[in-house]
Amino acid sequence: MEQTVLQQIKKKLEWLGHCFFYTVLVVGGQRVAYFFLYPVIFTYVLCSRKIHKSTAPYFQRCFPSHNWLALRLDVFKNVLSFGKVLVDRGWMGFNRKAELSGTFNDSEKLREAIQAGKGVIILLAHVGNWQTCLVRLKALNVEVHALMEFDQERVSKHFFELRGEKPFNIIDVHGFLGGMIEATTALQKGDIVLMMADRLHQGRHETVDFLSSKVRLPIAAYHLGATAGAPVVVLFANKTGRKSYSLAIWDMFYPGQGKLGKKEELAHCAQRFSSALEKYVEQYPYQWYNFFDIWAQ
Repeated sequence: MEQTVLQQIKKKLEWLGHCFFYTVLVVGGQRVAYFFLYPVIFTYVLCSRKIHKSTAPYFQRCFPSHNWLALRLDVFKNVLSFGKVLVDRGWMGFNRKAELSGTFNDSEKLREAIQAGKGVIILLAHVGNWQTCLVRLKALNVEVHALMEFDQERVSKHFFELRGEKPFNIIDVHGFLGGMIEATTALQKGDIVLMMADRLHQGRHETVDFLSSKVRLPIAAYHLGATAGAPVVVLFANKTGRKSYSLAIWDMFYPGQGKLGKKEELAHCAQRFSSALEKYVEQYPYQWYNFFDIWAQ
């Protein structure tokens, strides 16, 4: 009973916090909301033990030479970066004129893969301002489907929920067979299927190396790619400024077309994704928003 009450209080406080920032965004805009972020994030990082416990496994591997104080600063930078992404999400959701400028230098490579007609699986991670950047995919003139967990009751809203328009179709991962049938149908039509690949919630997985330690990563995307003959594109976004971002392809491969056995091929694909994510966090260590210990799974 006590735990339920605490959860309700926490949810209410989270709701009030989001309402405050949504009000600031409507009245003052993105820059003013950024201003309020600094004291809020500083207080949270100073007072919360949970955030340090949940991020320690990552930052201790990312910065093994950092002392206690440096690790606290790492957490502040990481949570502040995530806060700015949430502000951007709300800013674009409430203001239809709001726009981020950015680059996507690998767009032609992606267009060529789409033109092959086998569909394309785009693997994402919880990095950068990925949601707000995906509006760029509309310019590819192909239907986009996102295989994701979509909870309409949660406090934090996606920018497309606030705006009232979706840049992609949503395939529920909790649907029949995890949405794999719908995803396969989309690929057969030559469409794009978006999938997150940096967290294991359920289903089949492989153990790979990440930051010199073993982690388990999902392999559903590679099964899907091998079945449909579709390429897998690892696409990451990073925030480069207050109103700017960059999109880039960090790897691209065709599952099932190698000379390895099935299990070895799936493990190889998972390792390629892990290696791409490792290169990303080496360049942008504060733009991976992983707030739990994936190495303990």
